[in-house]
Amino acid sequence: MTLYDSKDTIVYMAQYDITTYTTEAGLTGSRNLHEATTFGSAGATFHPGTETPTLSWSGLYDDGTSGSEVIVNALKGASAESVVSYYPGTDAIGKLSMASGGAWIGEDPSVDASVGSLVAMSASINMGLVTRSKSTGTKSTVTASTSGTSIDDAASSASGGDWVYHVFAFTASGGNARWQVVLQHSANNSSWSDVSSVNVSAVGAAKNSFTGTLNRYVRQRVVLDASSGSITFAASYNRA
Repeated sequence: MTLYDSKDTIVYMAQYDITTYTTEAGLTGSRNLHEATTFGSAGATFHPGTETPTLSWSGLYDDGTSGSEVIVNALKGASAESVVSYYPGTDAIGKLSMASGGAWIGEDPSVDASVGSLVAMSASINMGLVTRSKSTGTKSTVTASTSGTSIDDAASSASGGDWVYHVFAFTASGGNARWQVVLQHSANNSSWSDVSSVNVSAVGAAKNSFTGTLNRYVRQRVVLDASSGSITFAASYNRA
């Protein structure tokens, strides 16, 4: 049995780490089931429809430049779907991330105050399609090309998958003035090749899909495509 303390839970919203404001988070949802029962059936039968997962978020209210009010309302006012990652318990390498590249906030966040309590904030985030992903490493800052620790998934798969990244801070000067965020795989944990890569020149987050074989071993790599710079990022992947 592996137990986790809730204080180690992580929540990322787009290019923001909202963890330090978070006091409660929970992912719930259902799957639409269309009844297909006909006369003569011994029991009810159903045809599966779409899933409707929701991330319920609560935390402390802060209206500072990068406070919770700014972060949550940035998602509320977004003109395109956002990337949200929820790590229940820990974001250690290989641990579970509930990731979505199709998150929306459709209703105004709630801001609540009561005597004797800190002002609180809450929001309901429609997550769209959630993938059970694996963390490729805790949030970190690097200043040179770096490969993360590999993950052994025991076997390869052949149906592609998805991966998401969050870039929280970014600098680059000289050269192409960018970083590359790369998902890599290996059959032997020694010889590595790229599965999917993205050129990054600003803070942000994205979900990316790939097709074909994903070998047994997986790792994250970032490549400095500039003379100097730094990047603070986190990422996760999922086998389809």
